[in-house]
Amino acid sequence: MRLLATAIPVLLIALTSLALDNNNPEKWISPNRKYAIKEAFYGEGKRIVAVFVNLKTSRSTVIKGGGARNSSALWSPDSHYVALSFERSHNWEDAAIYRVERGRISEVKLPSGMEPTKFLPSPAKDQILHVGPQAIRALRWLDNKRIELISETAGSGLYHKDAPADAVSVDVEQHFVVELSGTTARIIKSYAKKGA
Repeated sequence: MRLLATAIPVLLIALTSLALDNNNPEKWISPNRKYAIKEAFYGEGKRIVAVFVNLKTSRSTVIKGGGARNSSALWSPDSHYVALSFERSHNWEDAAIYRVERGRISEVKLPSGMEPTKFLPSPAKDQILHVGPQAIRALRWLDNKRIELISETAGSGLYHKDAPADAVSVDVEQHFVVELSGTTARIIKSYAKKGA
């Protein structure tokens, strides 16, 4: 009986420890195995920041993500770039691209003109009552220097003469192929969801 009384608490501690391990933050290791992006949690709501780690030196740098609920990272095939997507809320997601050079990381400014609301059809832009969710997220690397990003939003409440104001909605999904050179980026192709 005494053995059973000792074994049960030990078993509960072990099971709790295993459950906590399943809540470990995500980690994305670069293809060359030299770097990683790790999530780090903070605050009561377990908000996320992304941390760049040089695996050789163990040096780390907080790079972005304050306030995110979730994140993901996509490494370029040659490990010189990493694209991060941050889910801020169920209505808002954004992306950032970073260049890795000699064990250090620097942000690549995304080109302007990718804002989701920019692609709402006219006259919807002027007559919309509600916009959301909005997102710019990294989809996939096409090669070492080109990445595909998606800009998407939805709008509702467009005014139509024969329909109630809240009866119409519009979904927009615009794809961008962005080419990177050092710390600069430019759009080389753009198409709507059904285009290619």
